[in-house]
Amino acid sequence: MLKIGEKVLYGAAGACTVTDICTKKFGDAGEREYYVLVPVYDSRTTLYVPVDNEALQAKIRKLLSAEEIDALISSMPAAESSWISDEKARQEYFKNTLRSGDRRALIGMTKSLYVHRNKVLKMGRKPHMADERMFKEAEKLICDEFAVVLGMEPGEVLPYIMRRLEAKG
Repeated sequence: MLKIGEKVLYGAAGACTVTDICTKKFGDAGEREYYVLVPVYDSRTTLYVPVDNEALQAKIRKLLSAEEIDALISSMPAAESSWISDEKARQEYFKNTLRSGDRRALIGMTKSLYVHRNKVLKMGRKPHMADERMFKEAEKLICDEFAVVLGMEPGEVLPYIMRRLEAKG
């Protein structure tokens, strides 16, 4: 059971704060108990997640610790970055990676997209819009979580990661 004030990751919404646990009635469904989640970096949005819905509960993940984030950053240079040339297969893989919440897979995905994006730009072409959208979504999830845990703004996360990698390399 989550606690009010706890910070978690929730699906594509990223880092959220549990602001309440309440009973509500939406439509004809009858009364149910809900976690009320508010994204840390978008307080205009409120999400109601039914406490008894296992599929939606599976989208709620605990935040990494600062030590786990440090280990993840250290592993970034070795992260797998293979490119899937079949567009449908690539998009399906990216969607599954985003849904899984596996941070190592997200890092590998963003690295693959970043490398491919730079290659395409050097050839004078634009990256595929769906790839750009997936990159932004993965980047948001990573930056939101790292920012909350490390006590910084999301825009400070990528420069922080780059400094850490340069210091190690």
